[in-house]
Amino acid sequence: MENKKSYYLLSFSIALFLLSNCTEINQNISSAETSRDEVDETQPGDRSEEISALDVFISIFTDNENTAENSAKLSAAYLDSAANDLFIYPIDTLYKNPYGFEQDEIISYPDSVYRKRFANITSDIPLVYNRHIENFIDLYAIRKKDLTERMFGKSILYFPYIEKVLMEKNLPHDLKYLTMVESALQADAQSDMEAVGLWQIRYRTGKWLGLEINDYLDERRDPYTSTQAALTYLDRLHNIYGSWPMALAAYNSGPGNVNRAIVKARGSRDYWRVRKFLPSETKSYVPAFMALIYLNRFQNEHNIRPKLPEATFHAVDTVRVYHEISFSKLADDLKMKEEPLVFLNPALIKKKVPTLRNGWPLVIPIDKTAIFQENRSDLLLEDLPEEVAATAQVLKKRKEIVPLDTDLRLVEHKVLRGQTMDGIARRYRVNIRQIRDWNAMRDNIIRTGDTLNIYVPS
Repeated sequence: MENKKSYYLLSFSIALFLLSNCTEINQNISSAETSRDEVDETQPGDRSEEISALDVFISIFTDNENTAENSAKLSAAYLDSAANDLFIYPIDTLYKNPYGFEQDEIISYPDSVYRKRFANITSDIPLVYNRHIENFIDLYAIRKKDLTERMFGKSILYFPYIEKVLMEKNLPHDLKYLTMVESALQADAQSDMEAVGLWQIRYRTGKWLGLEINDYLDERRDPYTSTQAALTYLDRLHNIYGSWPMALAAYNSGPGNVNRAIVKARGSRDYWRVRKFLPSETKSYVPAFMALIYLNRFQNEHNIRPKLPEATFHAVDTVRVYHEISFSKLADDLKMKEEPLVFLNPALIKKKVPTLRNGWPLVIPIDKTAIFQENRSDLLLEDLPEEVAATAQVLKKRKEIVPLDTDLRLVEHKVLRGQTMDGIARRYRVNIRQIRDWNAMRDNIIRTGDTLNIYVPS
């Protein structure tokens, strides 16, 4: 027990050290004032509508228990691989609620308590409390309590890097909770709308933000590159709308839907006035986000016990790879399992590093870096001789393609419009088979402008 406490104190000390050395940022971010007295109240029937909408959204990520378990058992953690400036140590998972709540007890509070707590929350994002947000507090703290505990537990894998980027971009730190609303912190999450990754970025948005998306690589799945892209996009949206709730709505449903809602709301940019004109999912989006900010501040009061991933945490590093190599071969040569490589490099969807001109920064456990560098040449040498022998198609031997007879000379014939292989063969008094052999052709198809090598008596 003493060792676990030491680990906890050590990790906490390191986090404080890193924070104290970060560049000071100006947190005086302008935010739109939202009056609690002017909150739009919809009809009572809307409560079931917004809850059911979120249930559909959450079910995408919570119904597959095997996915969550497999993710939790992987033996690596996401860190800032480039700077490698943060180490996470095993933390004591034995939790005892300071208020004496039993583990299976569900806790709720009256409106007056919620209002008082929201008034005391300090955030760069303007928070309000109303019955829409109360619905999602109840959802996350009661009906989906297990999901909430898993999300808060998994946050130790991703939040250190996300917080670092937020500091660099001088953005509100509470934006990190969007990843919980978007994907329940599933790096491989994919929605019915083809949105992918922690930040649920769609294909067109990802390409517009400069992310690489092809058959081998999908940077929307990479927590590092997708975080940079998503926060850049959110910053632009905030500059457009001047309000974080409106920027979040635009992130979820697209600026087009938000602009149309603004017109219907007679030009208002108050989210709570515009909300009733937004798509159903977006109506749930901002209240769910604010509910999670609240629950993070008051975890103990709601008896939320983060379920930490059952993983071995250790530092990671990056190595630049310029040649194609499969995860299976790399894992064998580095004497490790393949799963950590898949977990650390989710953007490589084919489980292999593609050949790229500028190389690919492959993330590996730091204790494997020395082995990789010492044996770099051997590691990157796939079983090419066997592969070539098994797949090469031998067309003709050289002496059959290029005649060795010194009495022959080469004529380069340029195919003219209307010419055929038969006509060309008769012109040079050779047969069609010879022309095909000399030019390594599979058939008799020729096109205007093609150049054919033909050997004739000198």
